[in-house]
Amino acid sequence: MIHFVFDLDDTLIIHNKHVPMEVYVQEDKELSNLLNLCKGECYIYTNGTLGHAMNVINKMNIKDVFHKVYSRDNIPYMKPNIKSFQSIQDDLNYIHNHDGVIFFFDDLLENLETAKSLGWVTFWINPKYKNSPKHSFVDYSFRDIKTCLKYIEKLNNSIF
Repeated sequence: MIHFVFDLDDTLIIHNKHVPMEVYVQEDKELSNLLNLCKGECYIYTNGTLGHAMNVINKMNIKDVFHKVYSRDNIPYMKPNIKSFQSIQDDLNYIHNHDGVIFFFDDLLENLETAKSLGWVTFWINPKYKNSPKHSFVDYSFRDIKTCLKYIEKLNNSIF
């Protein structure tokens, strides 16, 4: 089984510091449809609070896509601490009683580096990825999450 683990801020949503969150966090039907096409279970993994995560995914109308939200309120340590990643990996293995492949989506390279050290498949979501040097711990790079999920959907149809 594939576990899709998404960072929230600046991965699923992009912050706009000049506009209140109530304005830029809105339902995105295209994103919702793409998340529903993921062939596996989806999770949120954020250094933010559980309240923040729930507020955002409720406003985006994607709460039902996610099986669990991992946040600073319910896991030890925070990203990029490896113990934080290990606790999620252990929880996912416990829930499903076996090891699964973890696809991890984040905007921060230090988080991807830690995830890769545990064998997770890493997706760097950053609009400036093309202007950045290549990193051995980044498996895939995309300018935004929707472009990434469209690519994965094409792969799903051909190899999964």
